[in-house]
Amino acid sequence: MRPAVRLAPGRPGPAGLAPLILAILCAAFLAGAVLGAFTSSAAAGEAAAAIGEDGQVYGYDTFLEHLFGCAKYHVLVLLFATSVFGAVLIPAALAFRGFALACSAAGIAAAYPGRGALLAAVALGLPAVLTVPALFLLAFDGFAFSARLSALCLRRTPPAPFLRGDDRALAAAAALFLAAAVECFAVPPLVRLIL
Repeated sequence: MRPAVRLAPGRPGPAGLAPLILAILCAAFLAGAVLGAFTSSAAAGEAAAAIGEDGQVYGYDTFLEHLFGCAKYHVLVLLFATSVFGAVLIPAALAFRGFALACSAAGIAAAYPGRGALLAAVALGLPAVLTVPALFLLAFDGFAFSARLSALCLRRTPPAPFLRGDDRALAAAAALFLAAAVECFAVPPLVRLIL
């Protein structure tokens, strides 16, 4: 059994900070997604050229390439978590992920009138159902860890630590492997059916 964490007077506990961290991360991701959806008109021609008749959407040949493609933002968030600036860099990474996802989806939808929304849902949505929650799991823990590092560097009292996130990290890793398998084995045949 873990000992109870004693908080200094006026020091927020983990339960009090969790909604604030989630609100910051969600706002960053949604702001990026909205901006990506509005600026996607230039990507419509590129999206049409990127999807081949064989159903290959991502341009990767092997499972490991798909895995790295799924995990690149997650690795970036983990690197930012070890920085004292991670509380700023992690929301920026989520905003960029939201931007890239929405811009790509809107570009595919515009490039294929009539079936573009379904194509975007299959090509981007199926893997994103797994990769985006995994990104939020890692971003939450990374943001909290970076905030503690920043407080320690500034010689301030750090916020109370959250419970260890080993199970969340394993869940994120499992989601990334499953997303890579979906990208590699399920998406190309489904895209061929739609095209």
